[in-house]
This record gives sequence, C-alpha cells and structure tokens, in this order.
Amino acid sequence: MLFIYIISYLLSVVLYCFKHNYLASVVMISLAIFLYAADYKKNNRVVNARGLFAIGFIGGFGVSLLKLSSLSAEYSMMMFITIFITYFSVYIGNFLSKKTFYIKGITLENDITITNKKLLNQEVLIIILFLVTLISFIIEVMILKFIPFFTVDTPHAYSTFHVFMIHYITSFYAFIPCFALCNFFIEPNRKISKIFLILSYVYVIIMSILLISRSRLIQCIVLSVFIIIINNQSGLKALFSDKRKILLIGISVVLFMVLYVIITISRAHDITYLNSIFEMKNYKLPIFISQPYMYIAHNFENLNYMINNVFRLTFGRRSLNPLFTLTFIKKLFPFVLDAPSYIIKEELSTLTLVYDAYYDFGLVGVAVFSFIIGYVGKILEEITYNLVNHKNIKNNYLIILLSLFCYYMLFSFFQTYFSLTDTWVYIIFITLLTLFIKIEKSK
Repeated sequence: MLFIYIISYLLSVVLYCFKHNYLASVVMISLAIFLYAADYKKNNRVVNARGLFAIGFIGGFGVSLLKLSSLSAEYSMMMFITIFITYFSVYIGNFLSKKTFYIKGITLENDITITNKKLLNQEVLIIILFLVTLISFIIEVMILKFIPFFTVDTPHAYSTFHVFMIHYITSFYAFIPCFALCNFFIEPNRKISKIFLILSYVYVIIMSILLISRSRLIQCIVLSVFIIIINNQSGLKALFSDKRKILLIGISVVLFMVLYVIITISRAHDITYLNSIFEMKNYKLPIFISQPYMYIAHNFENLNYMINNVFRLTFGRRSLNPLFTLTFIKKLFPFVLDAPSYIIKEELSTLTLVYDAYYDFGLVGVAVFSFIIGYVGKILEEITYNLVNHKNIKNNYLIILLSLFCYYMLFSFFQTYFSLTDTWVYIIFITLLTLFIKIEKSK
C-alpha cells in the first residue's frame, strides 16, 4: 500500500509541475479513494481513522490542485513534501501501534468484573446535559445581550457569540444525540430511549439555528452517522441490509441539507457576498460548487502560504494553546500566543490539521504529530471495536470518542483541531463520562 502511495503521489506532483492540474487532481483524489478502500478491505470497517484521514487530507489536497480560484498560488516543493510526510507518518504510526500495543488480543471474559454499579442513570445523564447546556446558553445571552439568529446583516454574529469558558459548555449540546443514540442501540425497544433520541435532535436543531452554527450541525450529523455504522459493526453489506439504519442515515442527510441552507441564509451569506470572497476564476460557477470547493481547497492555500512565509517557528506555543487557555495563562500572559496566523484572506481563515505542527517545529513537527495521531487513532479504534463486538457490554460511550476522533480525521483538510481548546474540552468531558457512567453487563 505504501508503494502505491509513493508512486501515485509522485505521479500527481509531476503532472502538477507540468501544468496538468486536472490530471494531477484526478490522480490524487483516486489515490485517496484507494487508500480508504484498502483500509476498509483490510478491517471491514467503514469508520476507520487512517482511511478517513486519507479521504479528508489526501482527497482534500487533490481537490486543491484544481486551482479554480484567483486566490490560489503555485504550491512549493516544501508544500508537497509536507503533505507527503503527513500521511506517511500517520500510516507508520497506525502500523507500529499494532506491533507495540497488542490490542487484537483484548477479550472481556465472563468472569471479569467490568464495572461497579452505574453512578448515573443514562436518561438522567441526558437530562443533565440538556439543562447544563441550556443554562449555559441563557447565561451567554444575558451577558452578550443578543442571539445570533435574530441579528440583521451581521455575517459574523456566530463567531462573536462567545463568552470565555462558558461557550465550551454551550456548544456541547451537539453531543447530546450521540449519548441518546448509544442508549437507543443498547435498548432499542424501550419507548423512553426513542423519546430521548427524538428530543435530542429537536434540541440540536433549535440550538444550531439560534446560534447559526453550521459546524455544530455538521458535527452532530456526522457523529450520528458514525455511531450508527460502528454499532452495525461497520460492514457495508450488513449496513445496507438494515432498512432502519439506512432510514436514520437518510433522514440525517436530508435534515442536514435543509438546515444548512437555513443557517447559511441566517448568517447573511448571500451568493453575492460569498462570490466576492471566493474570487473564482470562472465567476459563472454555481455556489453549490464554488462554496464546497473553497471550504476544502483554500485551507491548503493557507498552509502553503504559511510554509513559504513563516518568519520563525513557535516551538510549541501554537499547539499548546488549549493548555494556555484552560490554565488562564493566555489571559494573564497574552504574549505567549503572539504568533499570528499566516492566511491569504481574513474571511477564509481555516488552516488544515497540520498547520500548527509545522508552525511550531517545521517538518519534524508534522512528522511527529502525524505519527502520534496515527498511533493513538489505531489504539482507540481497536479498543472501541472490541468493546462494541462484545454482546454483554452496555453504556459504551467510548464509541462517541472514536467517532469524534474519526470526525477530525475526515475533516483534517479544514482545521487545526488538536490545538483548539474546545476539542480538548470535548475529549476530556466525553472521557470522564465514559469512565463515570459505568459499562454494565446486560442482565
């Protein structure tokens, strides 16, 4: 698989250097599909971290090779080396985790005590999450004195609706359906499980519209689909034979499309405004093509711009932003984060997953960071699937953690997730709930 990756990647680079952008893009996107298909064939898992990373990162880079916007610049050789090293290191980390951490042998024998009694009833947990996130939202409204949905001609109202620390709690509303789904798959015939599942999605819809937050809506839908697939033990053939799960996924996709349009309109992002930002070479391209293209491709343009123009490395300050924020060092000593982002255009500020790793330590930082996420991702994947496949396990909220990690892998073209504070707030909170809401054997 690595041999095909190296040869195909080099072929795409050569085609790009000879100005065959479209062919280079086709080769790179085809490579991404092949890498995902190879991982799927090997493990029979639709949701697998390395495969989804290939689709998101290598596939996203392939899209960016099209160069459809006037904002696009020629990629430097260092840019190509950085992208190559990123997936290569993820692959090696993923591979070595199987050699150094024997997780395939994990078994949960009947005579092993897996848990003590539950500390919280599952439905009580969801009610608490409802109340806590709603109260947090109300506090933010009282402090900021506005709700993004009710603002007029304010394209960035959603980003200014943020009270330090409190907003992390508010935004956790997008995870409530994940807990409801886990409970539903444990006891699908319980009426209360179905009621909580429906209510959780209604709540997410209302909150996403009020906050005009497409990112939380996308996150909720994608995580839900991942949880459905993982609970189906990931086989495509088995998944498509289950009409109920197909219906759930179909409803999720349609709902997302409708709400995405509603939220986009509420953001005051009309077609004229977006086209003025995107600066497409072919101004006749419809917005449903130019917008997804720019949301994928321009992140790599920002990465290339930073690589070519960065004045000095920051030696960990970018990646340690969550630690500086949560310990209030950022508030007390703001100079520690005095490392501005190198971006081409203010309105298009997303950066790809490895942007901060390069900004901190150059190629070495990219290689080490990518190795770590490949290594950790495989361990998390194996442990979770072993638990899911064990029929006597209940309350497996570890599925949510794996789904979140795979979400970051799939959208690795978009943002520096692991140097964002909210990412670590979510990871810590879900991990704590996984530990405290105890795994329980079926009676």
